[in-house]
Amino acid sequence: MDTSKSTETETDYIAGASIFSGRPDPTWTVSLEIVERLQSLWVSLPPLDASPPQPPALGYRGCFLRDKAKQREWVAYKGAVTLQTPSESETRRDAQREFEPLLLHSAPAGLIPPQILQSEGL
Repeated sequence: MDTSKSTETETDYIAGASIFSGRPDPTWTVSLEIVERLQSLWVSLPPLDASPPQPPALGYRGCFLRDKAKQREWVAYKGAVTLQTPSESETRRDAQREFEPLLLHSAPAGLIPPQILQSEGL
């Protein structure tokens, strides 16, 4: 895991939740502290040996952390976290479902409707 902070800034990391249809989904910048925790969690997750759960067409469809500088994106949904880069994709199992709520709860208060978090048990 790259731990050099000298060139990383919080604006390099954008998070979002896929919850709306027909209007923009909420996005926010993520603190480097949360990014470090998420990356550490990612490293600890085992590979997912099955297909990840498929989100519905409407409603909550997961959340993401985008590293603009390194062109990486983690997408979390219902116990699976997928890291996508321009050249590959890898999915890991998050049996305790830790990645997703940590990322979602980093959003500014009120940005994500509370009923979304409640309905997902997050």
